[in-house]
Formats: sequence, structure tokens, C-alpha cells
Amino acid sequence: MSNLSHISKGIRLRDVYRVYGIFWPHLKIYWKWFAVAYISLLAATGMNLLKPWPLKLILDYILLDKPMPGPVLFLHSFAGHDELVLLAILSASIVVIFFLDGLFFFIGKYYMAGAGENTMNDIRQRVFGHLQVLGRGERPGDLVIRLTSDVRSLKLLLIRYVQTLVIYFFTFGGIVVVMFFMDPKMTLLALAVAPVLYVMSFYISPRVQALEREKREKESDVASLVHETVTSKEAVQAFGREEQERKRFAAVAGESLKATLGSLRMSKGFARAVRLVTAVGTALVVYFGARRALAGQITPGDLIVFISYLRDLYKPVGGFSELFMDLSAALVSGGRVAEILETEVRVKDAPDAVEAPPFKGEVVFEKVSFGYLAAEPVLRDLSFTAKPGQRVALIGSSGTGKTTVVNLLLRFYDPWEGRILIDGRDLRRYKLKSLRDQISVALQEPLLFRRTVRENIAYGRPEAGPEEITGAAKAAQAHDFIMRLPLGYDTFLEERGANLSGGQRQRIALARAILKNAPIFIFDEPATGLDAATEAKLSEALDLLMRDKTSFVIAHRFSTIMSADLILMIEEGRIMEQGTHDELLAKSDRYRQLYHLQEPKRSGRAEG
Repeated sequence: MSNLSHISKGIRLRDVYRVYGIFWPHLKIYWKWFAVAYISLLAATGMNLLKPWPLKLILDYILLDKPMPGPVLFLHSFAGHDELVLLAILSASIVVIFFLDGLFFFIGKYYMAGAGENTMNDIRQRVFGHLQVLGRGERPGDLVIRLTSDVRSLKLLLIRYVQTLVIYFFTFGGIVVVMFFMDPKMTLLALAVAPVLYVMSFYISPRVQALEREKREKESDVASLVHETVTSKEAVQAFGREEQERKRFAAVAGESLKATLGSLRMSKGFARAVRLVTAVGTALVVYFGARRALAGQITPGDLIVFISYLRDLYKPVGGFSELFMDLSAALVSGGRVAEILETEVRVKDAPDAVEAPPFKGEVVFEKVSFGYLAAEPVLRDLSFTAKPGQRVALIGSSGTGKTTVVNLLLRFYDPWEGRILIDGRDLRRYKLKSLRDQISVALQEPLLFRRTVRENIAYGRPEAGPEEITGAAKAAQAHDFIMRLPLGYDTFLEERGANLSGGQRQRIALARAILKNAPIFIFDEPATGLDAATEAKLSEALDLLMRDKTSFVIAHRFSTIMSADLILMIEEGRIMEQGTHDELLAKSDRYRQLYHLQEPKRSGRAEG
């Protein structure tokens, strides 16, 4: 993935447009939920504006016995001129206003939360689905942080902060209108602190954003290190590196803690500064308001209402400033999630791609060159033909490109140059799923899931029946040990099959490939972890199953290689020799040398 674009100063509109533009389709699906939520929250805001008024009426027109103004004379139609009845009505109105405020607020929050959770679920699924088709190379720990912590921050950005912004806007607008109508001079005095807060926000926002970016990156480093160490704990223990890994983790976690504390210090410090500035504004209004009340220019009730509104006014005024800080931080997380969706899929269906017909199994590599890093080719001008039904063995030193050949055949990558044909047609013309549906794969490092044995075997053919699953397991020499497991085929495997031995994991992976029963098979060291007797039985079963199928076998054992119809000796990305076992023995010194190196071992096993 490309690095996240840095925001040099403040919140740039293009970054807001970028994030909201990408995720807007998910938001508009739930527009009815949002509409109900915002209408309810606006109604709650209206109720909130009414809260101080019963107290003002009680103070001015009951306790101080001032003449009741025209707008509230209608209350006499309910209470007559009985002050106790009027007091009861005004007191009851306080309860009604608070009840309606709570009811509208509850409805608004409920619908907003529901819309938010549904939206985030859709976004998380979209991001996860996109990850499935991206190429390799992303750090698993970093992706976990993006799918969890960053998505939670994205929810704040798309849902909660927008909701808060709307509430603040209408609360601020409503209060300013009412306060201005009551006393314009005191209203302007109350608003005098607003420019100070916005100037503070403008200068502090970039620092908060930079600290938040560093915090997220350090959290990703911690998650990646945890993933790496946990998945490699056997190697850590075998080499006695527990203490070194603990120190390494402590160092990375310490950097993450430092970044987190820096971000907290800046954001919380800013929040305290906002409180101090608004306190100054409140003190000024109280002072001048009290003087105006003493001079008889306003009533005590007016002063109470004004101060009550002032508290609610400063909540959005200060809140706008704090929200600006929070938006700066959340935009970093939103950008990190958006970055996944903006990452272009390297291998995808061509616009004119078609569904692959049932393969006969002819595979042709025509002058194929490819590398994982620019200007560092792994395969160089590689060409060969595998006829339908042939077994092709790929041999050679480690790192010469054998696995790359099958990666290209599966279209995990596309060649830099040349092309790969299946049944005479470039495989890039086939739709990816229809291509991979016709290739069975068993890798050297078996990949098992936290599911039952049955589900792992049927992963490539979920619709397979119990008899077919059992038959595949028997062919892979796995049935007997599966039946000795606590729940047999319904035994739940731990992550990556940790509760099985290496050989058992390998056989389940082979059973999965056998069950798929595709026209093309790929086996990467199929005999890894197997004893000689099991390997012999497995070889017989595979010979029978692959009689009419094209298969590619990456192997180092000559017991696997010798029966191949075509052996490709690959060195430095090129085919140095090719032929059958007998042909290569006759013409290749290198092949003969490798064969004789293993011959004593084979003899030793036979004698044992």
C-alpha cells in the first residue's frame, strides 16, 4: 500500500471529501434511519431551549409578582389568577419538558446508533472483501488494526461527529437567536471568546493529527509484532529467544505508549484550555449581567435564563473546537481505512473475460518473465508445455522460481512478459473464479482454519457429502487418524491446525485438494511430514486419482519425482533441463548428481 497522504496543516477539505466520498454509498442506504434520528434530535434540541423558561416565569411572575407579559397570558386560562395553581402548572411543565427531551433524545440516539452500526458493518465487510482480492505483502497486524480500531474511529467520523456537529449547530443557532432577542450586548460579550477558541484550534489541530498518525502506526507495529511472534512461537522457543522477543516487544510497546501519551496530552490539554477560556467568558457575562440586573435593566429571571443558556452556548462553542481536534484525529483513521479500498487490485478480471469451460488440462508457458520486485526477475524467458494428463515435476535449488511458476498459474500474479495458456487460451481471458475453481492446490505449508476437520476438507467443495469427504480423507491417508480424534470429523481445529501434527495437517490439506477433484492439480512437497509407508500409500492413491488430470508437483524427493511424465530442472529462473527421469539420468550431470545424493538415503530406508 502507498503511504497515507500527510495533512500539512489543519483539516483539508479534500481529505474530508476523500473519506466521505468513498463511504457515502454506505451512508445513504440507511437514510430513513438517519432522517428519524436527526428529526428526533432536533426536537430534543427544541425541548432543551425551553428548559429555563418555567423557572424564569416562577421567579419573575410568581415570586416577584411582576405583570405577566402577553406571550404567556394564556396560562391564566388554565390557572385563573390563583398563583398556587400557576406554580403547579409551571412546575409540572418542567417535568413534561424534561420527559419530552429525554424521549426525543432516546429515539434519536437509538436510530443513529442503529444506522451507524449497520453502516459500519457494511463498510467492514466491504473492506474485508477487498482484502481478499488484494495481492500479498500487507502486514497482518496492520490490517487487523485497520479493520478494528481504525473502523471504530471511522464510525465516530462518519456518524457521531456529524451528529454532534448538527446538534451543536442548531443548539448554537437557537440559543444565539433567543439570547440576542433578550439582550444583544450581553450576547456579543458571550460570543467574544469564540475567535480565541478557533485560533487555538487552527494551530493545534495539525499537531494533534500528526500525533494521532504516529499513534496509529505504532499500534500497527505492536499488532504486527504480536502476530509474527505468536505464529512463530515454536521457532522462538526452539532457539531460546523468549527473553529477546520480550525485550523487543517491550521496546515497540513503549514507543506505542509514548505516541499514545503524546496524543492524549495534546488533546486533553486543549480540552482544559477550552474550559478555561469559556470560564472567562462566563465570568464576564455574570459580572455585567448582575450589574444590569441591579440597575433594573433586566429581571433576575432574565439573568438566570441568560446564564443557563450561556452554559448551553459554550458547550457547542467549546465543543466545535474540541470536535475540530477529534475530526483531525479521526480523519487519520478514516484515511487508513479508505487507503485499503483505494489500493488497486493487481490481478483482476479483464473487461472481456469469460467463464472458463471445463479444462482438458494443456498448460503452456510462453517466454514468461516475472519478479516480485522491480528489476529483480525471478523467472526469465521460461517456456514449457504440459500436455493433458501429464504429471510435471518442478525441481531445483530453493529460490529458483518453482513456487512462482504455480503462483502464476493460479494468477496470484500476472507475468511481466510472455503469456500462460490453458487449452490454447491465455488464462487472463478467463474469469478468475472460474479459473481457480478448476485447479486443486495443496501447499507445502498446509493452511487450516479454525473450523471442524470436515469443514476444512470440504473448503473447496462445501456442497460435498459425508461419503465424498470420507473418501478424500482415505485417499490422503488421513481417515484413520481423524477417527482417533475426540469428535472424529467434527473435531474443531485450533488456529492453523495447531492441535495436529505436521503430517496430519499435510494430509488434511491433501484431502481438501483431492476432494475438489479439479482438472489441474498443484502439489507443493506433498510428502512433507510423512513416513515412508504412508508416502507409498499416498503415492498409489494419487497415481489413481490423477490418471487423467494434469498435475504440477514441486518436490525434492526422487520417490515423488521419478514417476513424473515431465521433469523441469529450474535454476535461476530458467529451465536448464527437461525430460523424464530416465532421459535426465542419461543426459544431465546435475540431475544425476542430485539423484545419487539421495540414493543412499533411499537404500537406508529400504533396509530399515
